[in-house]
Amino acid sequence: MTVKEVMKNKKYELVPPDGGWGYVIWISVIINGIATASFLGSFGIIFNELFIQLKMGSTSITLLNGINAMCVALSGFMTGPLLKFLSTRQLGMVAAFFINLGTFGTVFVNSKLLFFVCQGLLQNIGIGFLLNITYSVINEYFVKRRLLSLSVTQTIPAIIALFSPQLVNMVINYYGFRGAFILLSAINMHTFVAVCLMQPVAWHMKKIEIPNVESSEMKLLLVQDKTDQHIPCVKLSDKEKEVEQNIDKKGEKDLELDVATEKSKSIRGIILEAIDLKLMKTFILSNAGLGLAICGFADLTFTLMLPQTLYAMNWTEDEVARAVSLNCFGDLVTRILFIIGSSWLVRFESQQIYLVGLFLAVTTRLGMLGFENVTTILTFLTIMGVSKCTIIMLIPQVIAEAVKPEQFTSAMGIFMLSFGFINLSFGPIIGAVRDLTDSYPTAIYIITSCFGIVIMFWIVEMVYKKNKHKRKPNTQISKKGLS
Repeated sequence: MTVKEVMKNKKYELVPPDGGWGYVIWISVIINGIATASFLGSFGIIFNELFIQLKMGSTSITLLNGINAMCVALSGFMTGPLLKFLSTRQLGMVAAFFINLGTFGTVFVNSKLLFFVCQGLLQNIGIGFLLNITYSVINEYFVKRRLLSLSVTQTIPAIIALFSPQLVNMVINYYGFRGAFILLSAINMHTFVAVCLMQPVAWHMKKIEIPNVESSEMKLLLVQDKTDQHIPCVKLSDKEKEVEQNIDKKGEKDLELDVATEKSKSIRGIILEAIDLKLMKTFILSNAGLGLAICGFADLTFTLMLPQTLYAMNWTEDEVARAVSLNCFGDLVTRILFIIGSSWLVRFESQQIYLVGLFLAVTTRLGMLGFENVTTILTFLTIMGVSKCTIIMLIPQVIAEAVKPEQFTSAMGIFMLSFGFINLSFGPIIGAVRDLTDSYPTAIYIITSCFGIVIMFWIVEMVYKKNKHKRKPNTQISKKGLS
């Protein structure tokens, strides 16, 4: 065999770069994260003066939060279907336009209706699109370094969010509320630059050689002809015939799919093509879908309820501030540890790491309610920051491992939709239970039980999958023995 023939026989496949332009994607995602974190991290400080001007009470603010959650959920869910008609950067530009239109429009707000339109609808529709797009781009560019990428791109915005309240307060003192929001609009304008950096991963795919396993596995059987025993003839093995049959079947299926797509040109056909109903039926009730949404809801509800819970325990304002700071500190340290130890953590499945975070969430919350000593409760709250980081940061990683790469955006959208509906449905119920019982511990026990239920079902699923994989080789061996 000549060198040219050897080169012709070599086969290659395209794989994600796991670096290269992917590091520019890091910068893009971090820019988007900073724009969002700087706003969300100081929401109450920014709008405190406006809430007073518009006479917005607790009911109006609760309604605004509900609209925010629903808009993010719906736009996140629609990202997958829209990406079948638009490119990633085109939809990213639409998202950046909505975010900037909502942010800049808030500068001129003078009524509740306009405020709900700018903040509740426009800005959060853009945030939902952008959130799903950024996670999808990271999932496309990184496989081996996906955990490291998620850690880096979420840690830096988290650090910015930690210091943004002080910076925003300083800017408001100098320029006033509307002047501060103009500066925030200028920061959000960088989302257009960030979206431009999101080049298609197909432009940067790496070409690696595929080992020629098929030729080594294929057996050539020499069969002598009866007429001339000196002339051997070559017979293809059963394995090669099987390969040919599979190729024929695949071709027939592709032809059937082409015919089906030509027939379904109606509006209903377009909708069914855009929305992956098969994935929705299987993923929405799985632990990676509904389980993650329940855990995200429980963690968010507890975070919002924590200050009031501590005040009900007769803590001072300084002690409550210290408790919240230590909880954020535990979260931030865990994110940094994820960056440092990402090369070691890839040995474990993300679901296993997530389960550890859920166990910590249950034990720390029960421990906080079981003790009255301030130092002990502060210790539990610091450790709780570890579980908070794990529950929130690993969501894209768990989803990526649960579905095929091309289904990630749709699966992320289904998760966001589930998260939004659960917040709207069960959030008021937990609030009503707290009001009826006049007890924060009762509400926290209900929240903790959500984590416990998910842990139970997730362990059952993991044990079932492990036993299923163990049974497969035995069935294959028995079949070979019978044959």
